[in-house]
Amino acid sequence: MDRDALPVVRLGHVADDSVAANLYVVVEHGVRHRPELAASMQASVVIRFVEGYAPVRLDFRGEEVVVGDDPDGADRAHDLEIVGRMGDVTALIAAPLTGGLPKPTTRTGRAALARLADGRVEFNGPLALGRRLLRLLAIDDVAAKLPKERRGQRRAEVN
Repeated sequence: MDRDALPVVRLGHVADDSVAANLYVVVEHGVRHRPELAASMQASVVIRFVEGYAPVRLDFRGEEVVVGDDPDGADRAHDLEIVGRMGDVTALIAAPLTGGLPKPTTRTGRAALARLADGRVEFNGPLALGRRLLRLLAIDDVAAKLPKERRGQRRAEVN
């Protein structure tokens, strides 16, 4: 796939007290850095937060990704459901990965794996799809792959 032909990421329905826009930013980042992975995904994922936020649906349609609230808790079919607290789901996204799962050789990876092992985050559906989704949403590995001089430039721009 040509890097100029990124899948289009759209923000769908957004309800009051929604976190869909937050996830939209993470998905858009993943699509920009891993367009081939995003384009190859043909699935619907629902993320349910135990804090009471509206469930967020990620519809991967090849050349288009739609991120939005699952309207009125609609019981539409989905391929994967992720259930957990916002902080626990975020820990999985932020953890360094190996093979699509948090890396057990790092402190943050072990902490993220513990969230899966003790049930704070549940994946209901194909594990392979969950691993692909984590690879797409991962934010840690993008910064790690930047050349050292660019990482220094990014820090300087932030400060």
